[in-house]
Amino acid sequence: MQNSLKIIFFAPHTAIWVHAFPEALIAEALQQEGHEVIYITCGEVFNNYCICMSAFGLSQESSTIDKKNICITCNTNKKVIRQNFHLEGYDLIDKLTLDDVSLIESTISKVTKENFLDLSIENIEIGRFALYEVLLKYKKSNLVFSDDEWSSYLTALKNTLSSFIACRHILEQEKPDRIITYNSLYSVNRVFLELAKRQNISTYFLHAGANLSDRLETVLIGKNSTFAFYQELLNYWDIYQNQACSQKLIKKVTDHVLSLLDGQHFLVYSSPRKGKPIDIRFHFGIQENQKILVATMSSYDEIFAAETVGVISNEYDLIFPKQIDWIKSLVDFAESRPDLFLIVRVHPREFPNRRDSVKSAHALAIQELLQNLPKNVRANYPSDNISLYDLAEHTNLFLNAWSSAGEEVSFLGIPVVIYSRELVSYPPDLHYVATSKNDFFSKIDEALADGWNFERMRQGYRWHVLKLERCAFNISESFTSEESSIQSRNKHISPLSIVKKFYTKARAKLSSDYKLKHNYNQRTNECQNRASCLKSRNQINYLITEGKKTMLDLPQTDHEVVSSEQEALYIKEEVIRLIKFLYRHYPSLVQANTLREKLLKLINE
Repeated sequence: MQNSLKIIFFAPHTAIWVHAFPEALIAEALQQEGHEVIYITCGEVFNNYCICMSAFGLSQESSTIDKKNICITCNTNKKVIRQNFHLEGYDLIDKLTLDDVSLIESTISKVTKENFLDLSIENIEIGRFALYEVLLKYKKSNLVFSDDEWSSYLTALKNTLSSFIACRHILEQEKPDRIITYNSLYSVNRVFLELAKRQNISTYFLHAGANLSDRLETVLIGKNSTFAFYQELLNYWDIYQNQACSQKLIKKVTDHVLSLLDGQHFLVYSSPRKGKPIDIRFHFGIQENQKILVATMSSYDEIFAAETVGVISNEYDLIFPKQIDWIKSLVDFAESRPDLFLIVRVHPREFPNRRDSVKSAHALAIQELLQNLPKNVRANYPSDNISLYDLAEHTNLFLNAWSSAGEEVSFLGIPVVIYSRELVSYPPDLHYVATSKNDFFSKIDEALADGWNFERMRQGYRWHVLKLERCAFNISESFTSEESSIQSRNKHISPLSIVKKFYTKARAKLSSDYKLKHNYNQRTNECQNRASCLKSRNQINYLITEGKKTMLDLPQTDHEVVSSEQEALYIKEEVIRLIKFLYRHYPSLVQANTLREKLLKLINE
């Protein structure tokens, strides 16, 4: 019989139900396996501003009443989970003494814009850890702060320091064997995990899956952080890149890609294709004899935030030190090659988008660079409302920094050249990888000569099966939640349910008491309708008790054996689905030398 472990679930953000409920399901699964689970929540210790308030659209300047309402939601969800899952535990605030509060206030008062990075306790860089959400919120690529940014940082620092001190008490009291939290990168979560790791306690993160078609119905569980998790996937790629995939898995990947193409999910930055097709040759004035290159830029803030807080290395041997250096070299190259036309696609995250209204400082530098361009170079900004897939229709070659766009277009069989193995979060061998500046420009001609390729698409499917399906635990027997507009369109919704939904929203706006009661009842119903246990309970238990890194470390027993020939047929069937979606508004006449022509030729072979 296995030894029982003491496992702490650190859950200070229960207001975010789509995180808190799956987290509780995993806690319950481990409790059912005989482990002692301690469920630790916030208790309004972060009541000035927190992750939950941000998730609900509040800013640091929002009213005290609005912030209090989020705390009420958090407490309500916590109460529902404790009652229905029978999870014992307490609030973070219960572990902070008056002396602790005084120490926190005293420490914060001594922090300045000049010394904040020096704040370290027990070799844990609290001043640095607290930067993470602030750098992302303001899309920072440097550590020079405005007054508003500095105010946000001080709030984050206070939260991080409060979490550190309370969690230090918790570790002394509980002496757990494992710590599990939803998203280990949040600064208040990360300080707890770092404290635990210094005591040789294994730490795990939870996160929603990566398949946008059913993201919330799956859970990623891995050691340490998502960055470490995806590195493990890359380590397994050597095995799975040669393994043909079943029809079921290939269909699931297509479901995800259709959600990308639809462009409605909040995690998709690119504009969706509009009803009327956009001919980019006409739009940008590209001659018929010119081959089209698209350089897809990346946003700096995410990688800068991860490097700054120390979750990834910032030591790269890059051919182009900065993206601006890369774009300058590309513009010079294109000017010397009248047979080519270069489109520089600026990353949508650099500009205001559906998730935030912030324009990054890097965006300003890019706009300055992309003025007075040669006649065969054009900039593509988010305001152009051109989908990545409008570009893919006519583009001969993509050039990528580290954007996921490279992964997406490679999936469609289009060649991609990159200038760094280290920066991309997917297998670099899906692309042409340059080793020097001269090699980068040589690779452009090599990739143009090779052109579109079905095997590239096959490898794209295999990678996405690994990334989306093989590494995620399915919890759909207990939790289903629709985020994708495609999911919604495929589901029949009765007129009565629409009226009920409208009525509920209207009453909730008029009465906060009604909203609170409605949310409580809705959450309780979801808890009571869950399965008695997760089908993946034994696997989850094995992963945690044996200290494995990811689901891929577990014994694999259910893989269907498929030949490469069968796999090719399955992929071609899925290409038919892609064609129907991509070209549903297109005229029947197929233009020559387009992606559509290549895909149609593939399915008719």
